[in-house]
Amino acid sequence: MNAKNNTFPKLCDLQSLTGKIALVTGGGRNFGAEIATGLAEAGATVIITARELYRAESGAEELSAACNMNFIPMQLELTDENSVISLFTTIKERFGRLDILVNNAGGHSQKACGLLEKESLEGWYEFIESNMTGTFLMIREFAKLMMPQKSGVIINVASMAGMVGRDRKIYGDDMTPNPIAYSAAKAGVIGMTYDCAAYLGEYGIRVNAISPGGFARTQPEHFIRDYSDLTMLKRMGRAGFDLKGAVVFLASDASAYITGHNLVIDGGFTRYK
Repeated sequence: MNAKNNTFPKLCDLQSLTGKIALVTGGGRNFGAEIATGLAEAGATVIITARELYRAESGAEELSAACNMNFIPMQLELTDENSVISLFTTIKERFGRLDILVNNAGGHSQKACGLLEKESLEGWYEFIESNMTGTFLMIREFAKLMMPQKSGVIINVASMAGMVGRDRKIYGDDMTPNPIAYSAAKAGVIGMTYDCAAYLGEYGIRVNAISPGGFARTQPEHFIRDYSDLTMLKRMGRAGFDLKGAVVFLASDASAYITGHNLVIDGGFTRYK
């Protein structure tokens, strides 16, 4: 870049991920599928993972058919240290590098009931292990590929639930309220993002988080209506549309001077009073 000769990169070049190798944990469905699709559309070679290899393969086939692009399936048990190390070894041997890591997998525990006074310690540990421990293991291992490169992008999927207390009345009797363990785990992911950004910055590695709000999927109509009323935009997020642009922005050189940031994608929910 030469300011004197006005030879700045074009925006379309800054946003391109052509030639980049990207890894999206849990990339076969929901947020993960949208993120993987966006990265591929921007030009990246995208690896997606699932606990069982056949699920990763099925997800890769579906995404490839829908997008007319190739996605690479790999197996990963996020909370198993040996599985994370095995994935690291496989990617290092096959590609020799990793440019973009999206820590998307985590989510909810089937053992959670959403009621503080009735929650089990087992349910608590599941949230912490899948959201925090798994994210830590992925960053620890794949930073080892990025540090010698002096480049790389890590994006952690947190949640606006890690930023605000929730009003449980909108859930009604037919839904599980937001578990406190989930909020605590996602708040931990945000904190981890900030300090990993500080640690890895001198290696040219940028670490950011995204915190999605509620996205419309299969929730009851009453929840979608009441939740939408609590946002500035008066709607929930649109699956397949409202998330991938933000991730591509953070993954690309269009955000080259952004690190240690939590990008909130919630239609204004957390700032609407």
